[in-house]
Amino acid sequence: MKKILVPTDFSEQAKNALLVANQIAHKSGCEIILMTVIDPPKSFQPTIGQNDDENIEQKYVQYLIENAEGRMRKLVSDIEFANTDRRTKVVLGNIYKCISETVVKEQIDLVVMGTQGASGLDEILIGSNTEKIVRTATCPVLTVRSHSDRFQGNNIVFATSLKEEQLLSINKLQAFQKVFDAHIHLLYVITPSVFATTREIEALKNNFVEKAQLKNYTFHTYSEANEESGILHFAEDFGADMIAVATHQRKGWRHFFSGSIAENIVNHAKQPVLAFSIK
Repeated sequence: MKKILVPTDFSEQAKNALLVANQIAHKSGCEIILMTVIDPPKSFQPTIGQNDDENIEQKYVQYLIENAEGRMRKLVSDIEFANTDRRTKVVLGNIYKCISETVVKEQIDLVVMGTQGASGLDEILIGSNTEKIVRTATCPVLTVRSHSDRFQGNNIVFATSLKEEQLLSINKLQAFQKVFDAHIHLLYVITPSVFATTREIEALKNNFVEKAQLKNYTFHTYSEANEESGILHFAEDFGADMIAVATHQRKGWRHFFSGSIAENIVNHAKQPVLAFSIK
């Protein structure tokens, strides 16, 4: 990993995300790009105003920019970055679009975002845009719910269907595993609607582990009424530092992460959640 993007709206949740990103950057040597997005009035055009209304609008947007730059400086001064390379960006535009474009343009390796928690995805840091970023980002997205003076990435739960389509996800997770020298808990949730025999599960696991060349891991099965509860309860029972999930990046979640399972994991997990694209 070389670059971490941290979008901020200066909320407490966004600051929590920055604290975690700082700790990851310190261990990995990554550069942090701290970015805030100003969504100007729809009528705003970045040109010389033709009338008083346009001049007022431009002055207002300039005020927003200067205010954001000042808040950025204060935020950076409040954090002990421990020699971590960092830079700030204040940009104008649609939040989701600006984040997506920055991920591609800057070749971002990880996005770290704050989440409000159990009150719903529409309450996440920048509203439904977090859900969009998790679903569509070309890099892993780490959502952080609570304050952490010392982020622990030692025990990572990777919830998996053991399908070969998830091999790319586990390969991305292994890069994270290397940074923290982490132990991966490979988790297969058994539910009344998703059943496989012990031998079938063992065969799937052996094939998956061999092709992923996975090391420093433990395989677990966990029985629950549904996948979401199984993932959350296992993470709680085993004291996980982080939960990792995979998404197809399509409308809705497919197969193992069907419906809103992955969204609910992001929304309800006490631990940070790392989302990977299967593509």
